[in-house]
Amino acid sequence: MSLETPSNTPSIALADAILAISRGDFSHKVLVAFSDLDREKSGQLRRAWPLIALENRTRLIRALDELAEESVAYNFSRVYRIALEDDDPGVRQIAIPALWEEESSELLDFLFGMTDDPSQDVRAEAMRALGHFAVLAAGGELEDETGERIFDSLLRMASSDEEPQLVRRYALESLASFGGRKPIPDLIRSAYDDEDQSVRAGALFAMGRTLDPRWLNVLMSELTAEDPELRYEAARACGELGDNRAVEGLAPLTADPDTEVRLAAITSLGKIASPGASRVLRRLAERASGDDLQAIEEAIEQTELLAGL
Repeated sequence: MSLETPSNTPSIALADAILAISRGDFSHKVLVAFSDLDREKSGQLRRAWPLIALENRTRLIRALDELAEESVAYNFSRVYRIALEDDDPGVRQIAIPALWEEESSELLDFLFGMTDDPSQDVRAEAMRALGHFAVLAAGGELEDETGERIFDSLLRMASSDEEPQLVRRYALESLASFGGRKPIPDLIRSAYDDEDQSVRAGALFAMGRTLDPRWLNVLMSELTAEDPELRYEAARACGELGDNRAVEGLAPLTADPDTEVRLAAITSLGKIASPGASRVLRRLAERASGDDLQAIEEAIEQTELLAGL
């Protein structure tokens, strides 16, 4: 399926677009008909939604999300809202991250409700999405009462013995936006001591999100971990802390055999933006190529931007 379409492609009515989707037509002119729906058209789609085959509902959400990433000209939020109430958990799950840019109180209420969703995958995705609102709350951009509600909801899920590890992990990662507030440090330590590697990786992510330098030594020690997931999360978290002392540990990872680890280390050096980090990046640029070179150039631009600030 190609999303590239000439600008003179004629638009079609929503009813025709719904029929086209049902037939498996996901062309550009069909997809754009779902953009900027008003209340009347939203009601029209909501009534037709259960009649669309599950495979096509899933494919539609993925296609709209892809198109929205390519162009800011389209807004499919009303479609995603309808998908949040789909009977199928897979559709609900993929609809949540599609709304990552939205900051409305209505979406926040949806996410609160999804903490009781019967699907653990949906609950986990809701915990990740609440992380965006947690950042806003921690930054004082939401009312105190709303921030407390977010904190309490994430804390309940992160500390629940009844929730599966995936849900607890994502809840803790989002909760960490509230920094060193009790009992966040204790929950992070407990997760880091867990035997499950995925839980430990989530703890490393959470350490970075707290922006608390107390975790730097732990993160530095994990930069040499045997498992690439742990190295990746440690490298990324070091960038979030932005401490120049991490440059010494990040520099060797720019030659890591794992591509994601290398790129995480490069990106974090750009976020640290110290003279030492800048020197490492410029030396790398002299011999790098491909995705590495692109990431290095972007990191150098970030160091220059931060230096200017």
